[in-house]
Amino acid sequence: MRVRRLLAYAAIYFLWGGSFLGIREVVAVLPPFFAAAFRFFSAGTLLLVFALLTSRKERASGPFSLSGREWRNVALLGLVLFVGDYACLFWAEQRIASGIASVIAATIPVWIFAGEVFILRTQRLAAWPMVGIALGFAGVVALTWDSVRGRSLGSFAGVLVALLGCLCWSAGTLLSRRLRLPASRVVNAGWQMAIGGAMLFALSAATGEWGHLPHGVSLRAVVAMAYLIGAASIVAFTAYVWLLGHEPMGRVASYAYVNPVVALGLGAALAGERLSAVEMAGSALVVMGVFATLRGKRG
Repeated sequence: MRVRRLLAYAAIYFLWGGSFLGIREVVAVLPPFFAAAFRFFSAGTLLLVFALLTSRKERASGPFSLSGREWRNVALLGLVLFVGDYACLFWAEQRIASGIASVIAATIPVWIFAGEVFILRTQRLAAWPMVGIALGFAGVVALTWDSVRGRSLGSFAGVLVALLGCLCWSAGTLLSRRLRLPASRVVNAGWQMAIGGAMLFALSAATGEWGHLPHGVSLRAVVAMAYLIGAASIVAFTAYVWLLGHEPMGRVASYAYVNPVVALGLGAALAGERLSAVEMAGSALVVMGVFATLRGKRG
């Protein structure tokens, strides 16, 4: 059990942390919406096939045994979570470093907590979370300001769009708590990914990306996409689900401030990404803000 726990934490720390560099490699070759669509439609389909085979073996209800309300809800979350967030993230990583994208994504627990306090009113604004929200906001301001000062307009737009994606994911997370969803986490995630991937394919076609698909793809991009589908979407997700059933939520959520450290290190070592002093300070503020928010969050 101890070895399995360590492997599961390693998966959500390192495989999810490495996904940001994987996205950067893929969008260097493929249009962003098409790349996101291919990743999640493939991963969702594989999860649903696994759920179908498992249900037949155990003679349980399969992935197609959803009520009308459940179909509607997984489609809604597929739109908000996978189209809203990942369309923004893949588009933004054409313009900003993968490490910066990971730092912005790390603010998601801060925005979720802010929604719980000010919208759902299911949390109280205690001292530690208040510090966390302030630090996270200050870190994002620092990253945004640095992208404006002496940088291209594209970099500034990339930061803002990545932040918009985080807000979409946070809103979808809060919304999911009030929706009736499939009992199986694998079926739930599989349909959200597959439907979200299909919607991303439609978005890709609507924006004219299909007319700009490359005739060939480098081996590096193929490996990066395989990593995003297999390691980051399926293996890490399975490890995350297992940890939710065996570990305290606060400890599992620690991936939120470990992923940026991993992503920044990989970006520097493998892609030659270098951060300015302001970006380093902003990244540190975000990580500290997420840590303070999770430390003070109750329940």
